[in-house]
Amino acid sequence: MRQAQTFLATIEPDAGVMKPLAVISILALLTISGAAYTDQLFMGDQQMTQGTN
Repeated sequence: MRQAQTFLATIEPDAGVMKPLAVISILALLTISGAAYTDQLFMGDQQMTQGTN
């Protein structure tokens, strides 16, 4: 029983570490979605240009 209590005590979440990780994750998702959006814009223009040739 003591081992289980000790094990649970070591898994306590640390808010000081989790906050920067959350910010980094959100920024990464925004970067990926922005890159996908701009890629779609550029590829759409390229396909229109190639279609008229």
